[in-house]
Amino acid sequence: MGARTGSKRKVIGGVFGLESEVGGAVGPVPFLGGGPRLLGNARSGIWMVVQQTRPGQIWMPSYLCSSMLDGVPDRARVRYYDVDDTLRVTDPRWIEQVDHDDLVVFIDYFGFPADRQSLGAAKTRGAWVLEDACQAMLTEQVGEAADFVLYSPRKFFGVPDGGILTARSDLPASDVPLQKLPEDWWLTSWRSTLFRRDFDRGADRRDWFDLFRQAEASVPVGPYAMSELASALVSRVDASAVARRRRENYALLLERLASCALFPRLPDGVVPLGFPIRTSRRDAVRQRLFAEDIFPPVHWPIGDVVPPAHQHSHRLSAEIMTLPCDQRYDRDDMNRIAEATARALHEEST
Repeated sequence: MGARTGSKRKVIGGVFGLESEVGGAVGPVPFLGGGPRLLGNARSGIWMVVQQTRPGQIWMPSYLCSSMLDGVPDRARVRYYDVDDTLRVTDPRWIEQVDHDDLVVFIDYFGFPADRQSLGAAKTRGAWVLEDACQAMLTEQVGEAADFVLYSPRKFFGVPDGGILTARSDLPASDVPLQKLPEDWWLTSWRSTLFRRDFDRGADRRDWFDLFRQAEASVPVGPYAMSELASALVSRVDASAVARRRRENYALLLERLASCALFPRLPDGVVPLGFPIRTSRRDAVRQRLFAEDIFPPVHWPIGDVVPPAHQHSHRLSAEIMTLPCDQRYDRDDMNRIAEATARALHEEST
């Protein structure tokens, strides 16, 4: 979105501002290939898969966003498999409990592909496999081995709505008809992105944040279609430019903050959602960054969702936060984030 005008300090983080007017398509958009279903949001994608497969049990990792459960009508069927505090599967023996009519969900955390060995093992058991690539929309080779792949444009671009669900070419297409998103909800979400764009351009308003929270608190889940505006914007993004900037920014933060990075290496082809770090003083460090107009989100609070037996996941949830490194920011912004974070970590350790 570029730097703030005037003397005000640029705010880093938060909802994306609405994408500006764009020209014609800039080339093939990888996540739109293969006739996907363009849905109102990613949660509706999970709902769609559950409706299509009618699974016996739904296996999810012990570290996840609670909103994923919004797409599951019967949460009694949800079971969790354990991932540790580095987001790796800890014990493969859980696969032995998977039945042939189950649905197994894998998450590409922060843009880094999920464990392919576990994914393959679930398919060997005859289960349906859904790869949640909502945080890995631009990462190469995502979804090649899954039955269904789910993307979330709102995590990468300034659009008011949108979820993209793709399926294996040999699977029957879903016959669930789609309807428009509720108008009141859509207008609230649209205004939040529009007002954030105005704010980034220098407008003296922060009501975009309250609107964003209102929209997030009432996301409609079901057979909803992506809006025409979101579809038009997503189909015209310069995906390669976005991917390049995110990788460059991640690399810059890695030079300064590798010691606390959850992923201290950036493999070829990975396009990160953000730069997750860990610290036992997470909440205090975040407050110091807030004072610097840097707003790292927490992915994710799981205390009220995941059973306490998954201790590694709960420990990570208490220590993690995500530094922004997306395409809105440049080298100067990354240096500012790195310096402020290093300073906050040092001050909270003394």
